[in-house]
Amino acid sequence: MRTRVVTRDEAERRGATNVGEALDGELGVQVNPSAYGALGNPSAIQIQGFDLDRVLVLEDGERVIGDAGGAIDLSSLPLGDVSRIELVTGPTSSLYGTSAIGGVVNVLSAPPEHPGFSGRARLEGRSRAGLVLQGSGAYRGERAWVSADASFQREDSLSLVEPAENLAHPEAGADAPTALPERSQTLLGLRAGAALGRDIDLRLRARWIHDAQDGIEQQERPVLGVYLYDLPEVTDRITLHLAETLDLGGGSSLRLAAGQQWAFRSSGRDQRGSPYEELRERSGTLQSYEAIATVADGKRTWVAGARAEVETLDQVLKTTAVTTSGTEEIPPNDEVPSTRLGSAALYGQLGWKLTDELTLMPGVRGELRVRYGGVVAPRLALAYRPSPSLTLRVSGGRGFRAPSAKELGFSFDHSSLGYILEGNPELAPETSWGVNGDVTWIPREGITARAGAFSNWVDNLIDVDPKPVSSSAGVDTYTYTNIAEARTAGLDLSATLQATPWLRVEAGYAYLWTRDDTADPGQPLSGKPPHTAQASLRADLPLRIELVTRLRTISGAFVERGPRAEEDVYAPGFTTLDARLARPLWPSSQAYLGVRNLLGAQKAPDRRGDHRPLEGRTFYVGVRADLPWEDS
Repeated sequence: MRTRVVTRDEAERRGATNVGEALDGELGVQVNPSAYGALGNPSAIQIQGFDLDRVLVLEDGERVIGDAGGAIDLSSLPLGDVSRIELVTGPTSSLYGTSAIGGVVNVLSAPPEHPGFSGRARLEGRSRAGLVLQGSGAYRGERAWVSADASFQREDSLSLVEPAENLAHPEAGADAPTALPERSQTLLGLRAGAALGRDIDLRLRARWIHDAQDGIEQQERPVLGVYLYDLPEVTDRITLHLAETLDLGGGSSLRLAAGQQWAFRSSGRDQRGSPYEELRERSGTLQSYEAIATVADGKRTWVAGARAEVETLDQVLKTTAVTTSGTEEIPPNDEVPSTRLGSAALYGQLGWKLTDELTLMPGVRGELRVRYGGVVAPRLALAYRPSPSLTLRVSGGRGFRAPSAKELGFSFDHSSLGYILEGNPELAPETSWGVNGDVTWIPREGITARAGAFSNWVDNLIDVDPKPVSSSAGVDTYTYTNIAEARTAGLDLSATLQATPWLRVEAGYAYLWTRDDTADPGQPLSGKPPHTAQASLRADLPLRIELVTRLRTISGAFVERGPRAEEDVYAPGFTTLDARLARPLWPSSQAYLGVRNLLGAQKAPDRRGDHRPLEGRTFYVGVRADLPWEDS
């Protein structure tokens, strides 16, 4: 299994301020808010043609909750306390459990590198009135360390259209609808670790992220004119994580971990010039307990683990309606009745070095869930290294995704619009089989070439059944069902050349083929571009100036079938160019300026299915510094 790593330093060279921006330049990966406009434009990730709930997002090995319509918004995870981001592609449910059909993103923190006191600060300004402040302070002693992290980021709203002129309520103002809302985000975190005796390491992580957004939506009604709606949204995520590692000697260890998460989100929809208001309040929690034993036995390394989770979710709609006698508070509607999901899992993996060149890695996970029973996910991987310059890997395994609390318990009553959407407690898990292989060749120092390929088959994809389960008085009732089958396959080619000590060049190409086998006739999965090509350059120029550029071209993508083949809807292709210049100011400090999407590719609001970037061209300038100061 190949793990790609993006360090915080590399992410900052890409001009990134959050995990989504850090990963949107990785080959074979798409991070594009424009693809999820119906969900509020979250920065969700696509891997091997899968996205939303089918890619697992972790922080220090713990599953992240608080999704937006099934998508974890990677832009809501700032880089302030991040050490590196690990990216694993392909079905890995045998190791990680539910949702790891397409792959896994693991966002990791780390202890302070330097003994004694250390610190880090970053100040950055962005076009669109953006501001980034990040800082941390740490102390590392002989047997204990502590680190405090804080960050703040804000950015003005972005509109792609002009304000409407035919307002139904002119006194409400003529603000334009926002493609990206005004947003501010605050992070406060505390991390600590201690060595209790010679063989015990204890680590604690506490984190609070507060995210506030203010968007505007317009809705045009025949004859009546255009109505404006304010869309305030506030999200709070709190995480506590405690891990203890016992060193058993000889490379063997036992790790015990416990985690608790809370996610609270309130989303409003307030009509201007009218007392009509909607407020959705959603809360979720996740408790987790895990034990992992690693036993080193010569050429064999055994890993065995057990994990238990309890997750809760509820969502309430509160409405203030307008009646002939004034306003009326409608009784709260439990859109997602309080739902509790529990699971327990046992898993194991063996790394067996059969010869100096060949390593065998079988693994299996058995998971039992209260709502639907059990599932078994096996996996087998081989790594062969016939020479120091050549490595071959191949793996195959099963992936699965458990139905979410929303899909099991949703109760969305829109009878006034002619439909009701209900959850389905009889849903079965989505399952997949996948095969991955890659070859890495290093013909000489400074040159690396890689080729990889994959194929996946997925059954029981969960979606809304297009046929209503019942109809009464003109109101149709729909539900979720295991309705879809799909296939994905692809390949990627990449090469890296360290041409000189001051010049590094990378280039790559990725191809993705997808097929929705449920459609008649079969068609590609929506919003999955088949071709991606990119190239990057990093150079140390005179006057100690560092230049980093990245060019990325993405082909058009199928969106939906039209009445006739020639009327099928496709998203247009686009090209982005990022560039950054940086220079040291004093030891362990750097001033920089850059631009993301220099070519200005941007979504057209009147083009259906357009997946080009929402932000358009973004300039930034900043300075960062580390303590203690060292020559750089």
